[in-house]
Amino acid sequence: MRKTVKVSNITCANCAKSIEGHFNKTYDDINARVNVSASSVVFSYDENKYSEDFLYDELLDLGYYGVKTDEAQKKAIRKDRIDLLVGIIFSIPLLLTMLAHLGNVELPNILMNGYFQWIITTPVLFFAGRRFFVGAYHSIKAKNLGMDALVVIGTTSAYIYSIYETISGSGHNLFFETTAVIITMVLIGNYFENRIKEKTSQTLTGLISLGSKQATVIKDGIEVLTNIDDVKVGDIVIIKGNEKVPIDGIIVEGKTYVDESMLTGESMPVLKEVGSEVVGSSINILETIKIRVTKVGSETVLAKIIQTVEETALIKPEAQRIADKISGFFVPIVILISVVVFLIYLLIVKTTFADALMPAIAILVVSCPCALGLATPTSISVSSGMAFKKGILYKGGEFFETANKITAIAFDKTGTLTKGIPVITNYIGDEKYLKYTASLEKHSNHPISNAFSDYYKGDYFKVLDYETLIGYGIKGKIDNKDVFVVSISYLEENNIKNPYNDYEKYLKEGKTIFFTVINNSVFNMIAISDELKETSYELVEKLKARNITPYMITGDQELTARYIANKLGIKHVYAKVLPHEKANIIKDIQTKEDFVAFVGDGINDAPALKMADLGFAIGTGSDIAIDTSDVTLMQDDMMSVLYAIDLSKATLKNIYLNFFWAFIYNIAMIPLAAFGIFSPTIAGIGMAFSSLMVVLNALSLKRWKISK
Repeated sequence: MRKTVKVSNITCANCAKSIEGHFNKTYDDINARVNVSASSVVFSYDENKYSEDFLYDELLDLGYYGVKTDEAQKKAIRKDRIDLLVGIIFSIPLLLTMLAHLGNVELPNILMNGYFQWIITTPVLFFAGRRFFVGAYHSIKAKNLGMDALVVIGTTSAYIYSIYETISGSGHNLFFETTAVIITMVLIGNYFENRIKEKTSQTLTGLISLGSKQATVIKDGIEVLTNIDDVKVGDIVIIKGNEKVPIDGIIVEGKTYVDESMLTGESMPVLKEVGSEVVGSSINILETIKIRVTKVGSETVLAKIIQTVEETALIKPEAQRIADKISGFFVPIVILISVVVFLIYLLIVKTTFADALMPAIAILVVSCPCALGLATPTSISVSSGMAFKKGILYKGGEFFETANKITAIAFDKTGTLTKGIPVITNYIGDEKYLKYTASLEKHSNHPISNAFSDYYKGDYFKVLDYETLIGYGIKGKIDNKDVFVVSISYLEENNIKNPYNDYEKYLKEGKTIFFTVINNSVFNMIAISDELKETSYELVEKLKARNITPYMITGDQELTARYIANKLGIKHVYAKVLPHEKANIIKDIQTKEDFVAFVGDGINDAPALKMADLGFAIGTGSDIAIDTSDVTLMQDDMMSVLYAIDLSKATLKNIYLNFFWAFIYNIAMIPLAAFGIFSPTIAGIGMAFSSLMVVLNALSLKRWKISK
């Protein structure tokens, strides 16, 4: 049995280690894999031995809250907002007290009163910040110290020492503001991170919603509306015009056009006749058909895409968040240093308890993860704002760590490199006969008819006896003349003379050809194509100049694919690729290239976007592709891909500089705190200064310009 459980409080890689370690070590027949970016756990288990409630109970024992319903998820979001609001409201007056530490700033006496600060700090630490205590407890229990532990120790130590100072009556070394501000800052970061995770987790929900809930099954000659879960292989299902195909099958009766763009990304409807396969979630846009069901449940194409998206989401990236990596050894070392310093002062130097506590707390305060925690998000926030102005939307900070490593980019063709809209590229024949063609096409619901509406701006003839010739074209009567708009195969099968002998030239260019026939004579030829975006040419050229190899993946025939690729200068082409095969193609490219990105827009691109080391989704494409990607390009300008890559390099350098400052600061300040050269007050000021330096360095990114 396979079950995905949403968990509201998974925040970092340490959470994943705790959950996976517990289930995989305790139970031989339960496999747990954590998707941190979606805050979920994918379980594989024996449903005869374990129930879903058992999994939720086990997670709860570990301190993680499984979300069973949408209402529970909304409740968790409300709780996050309440915690954040409490933190902000009570931290604002405490922030003002920092000004008093920095200079002779006059503040109301009550703000500087230790008992007042104690009162307003307490709800921030123990109510808004209770999640950090829970996380620290379970991380200690699992012997896997993370950032929660340092947050708790640093804030609690400052809090306890401030209480001591308040009760003792001195009131000079109060650090209540440090406690409250640290908790609030971390809550703000977690809040926005969780909102991104929610968007990511909607991917599977969106995919699942594409599937039909019911199908009309013919039983004993009677049409019966049946739940999709009850449909079996071999059942005969009837699908009327403009209805969604509910399940995978083979046509046993009828002939129609099917819109598979929701799955394939291809804009052209596909002719389907007896013996043709149809895929669940595609749209039957014309005639009634009957299909024999060939696949159900997890075997359908849509189900495989859903499973592929879920599986690829579980693949952990090579580069984890830098802060999480560092915290693995940074947190224990800081705690150890603080304890050792306290014991040295107390047992060797023979100072008082209070005097021994001061340098120990100073170490914890000065080492608090503010600057370390700000190093990445501040730089990414500035870069994200810059990128947004260019129509680029990032979903996570991992992109900045990895985009500069790209050695190859694979592109979907339709809607990505091309405009995704059929247009008339060539009209050959007398212009006066275009009116016949356009008048007939005006009655068609085929996407190609839109190309004629855009191309022809005149008035129309009245059309009688309109009819669709499935597989060939359309026909009707205009002024008592039999008018057809048909393919070359219709001309050949009906022995109609074709005066346009050069039609094969257009076919080799990957164009679709139609002829207008009036009373058995051909009067024009029309070539229709999905044109390349102008920026696609420039992008491919710039990528190759940066030693990034371009690939193209398409469902087109080999001839068409090669022609398009040659126009762009792309040497590596994968043609005739089926919807569920794109992820495997990416996997194949990854065996040849060090770091592979993928750019796409269709639902069938979702698995490939996840399988790739980095995924770029065209914002005008499907929501599922956007949700599954790392970066969304909100404009059709393909040069946005290059801008995003180059910006990532500048951002990564900025992040490294932030971490350099944060560590240099700690390396210098921890010894000073240990030797008692400055008090916890100075430590708090130093901590604030280190954060300020990180922010100022991040703001310097605004001066960055893309190189030509």
